Amino acid sequence: MTRKLFVAPGYEPVGEVFVKHHSRSNPGASFAATVAGEQVVDLWGGQQIDGSPWRDDSLCVIASGTKGICAVAVLMCVERGLIDLEAPIKSMWPEFSVGGKGEVLIGDAMAHVAGVPGLERQVGVAELSDPIRMARLVAEQVPFVPIGAPSYHAMTFGWIAGELVRRADGRSIGNFVREEIAGPLDLDLHIGARDEVLPRIAQTTRASNYDYTALSDPNADARLRHVYGMIPARRGTSAFAKIELPGGGGVVNAYSMARLYALLVNGGELNGLRLLKPETIAVARRQRSFGNDPLSGRLLRFGVGFELNPNPSRLGAPLDAFGHTGAGGSTHGAWPSLRTSFSYTMREFQLESEDLRAAELLAALHSCVAVK
Repeated sequence: MTRKLFVAPGYEPVGEVFVKHHSRSNPGASFAATVAGEQVVDLWGGQQIDGSPWRDDSLCVIASGTKGICAVAVLMCVERGLIDLEAPIKSMWPEFSVGGKGEVLIGDAMAHVAGVPGLERQVGVAELSDPIRMARLVAEQVPFVPIGAPSYHAMTFGWIAGELVRRADGRSIGNFVREEIAGPLDLDLHIGARDEVLPRIAQTTRASNYDYTALSDPNADARLRHVYGMIPARRGTSAFAKIELPGGGGVVNAYSMARLYALLVNGGELNGLRLLKPETIAVARRQRSFGNDPLSGRLLRFGVGFELNPNPSRLGAPLDAFGHTGAGGSTHGAWPSLRTSFSYTMREFQLESEDLRAAELLAALHSCVAVK
């Protein structure tokens, strides 16, 4: 589907902010938003790494923004009676019981309290390419933060969610997303991209000062290396996008992510198809964990896989905002009280403390929606 750049009347300030950050000579990106299911913004611009222009079908790695997609897949299994969020995770996955973590409720495991935010061992690309192997490693990992305390499961969240879907449905989470979400809703959204998708995936770049504090700060908790040290530098390449990496390897454009969250903010229906009931979405948005991460000190607040406002992530001003951000700046979510969804995807990863792109776009969007 070929789309045209679009800014609805009254939303011109969003377009102005986008052009400020992504004029023709800047690293490419896309931003999209819907209100009450209707598209109000659909923008893309800037350059690919080779200097060619960004296109409507250009895709980006969205890092942890992928977790929101995983949450939808798990919720669909919940609605089908295949997963019980209030059951201990050992009821579906007995091997996960190592170190006492099998008693964690499935819904709470999806809220980052299972005690295994990382792996105390190195993993190679071959292991990362095998989601069943990675799930087994997570199951075997002894908790190294207190069970029940929210600690960001940067990559292990994805293997937990993926294994729950596999045990419930039989398919990998990448295939489930392709066949049950992206296909029916006509979304250009992938966890484990097929070969024909690879040419459209932008190679990510990093701003000169971009780094994981956990890997560069000598005063940081040493255990953070178990959380972030397994994230490969090659994650931003199109070849790496073939790996089914549900914790942080999804590729998508802003249009498709905004449409996915439009479904969540409009009662579970999109394009005449209903994937979720409103009450299931309400359960997912209910707070299941809250507190400071014992490793990073960062305030965390999660529902079933979704970040919830207020928290340090940039989901906009409304207090009922939910969604998921990604390392480097991507931001995806919704404002239920305003029936608004949004997504920002970008090629260049920037340092969180200095990155204004998503925050300014969401501030402009909120100023437009709030006066309608």
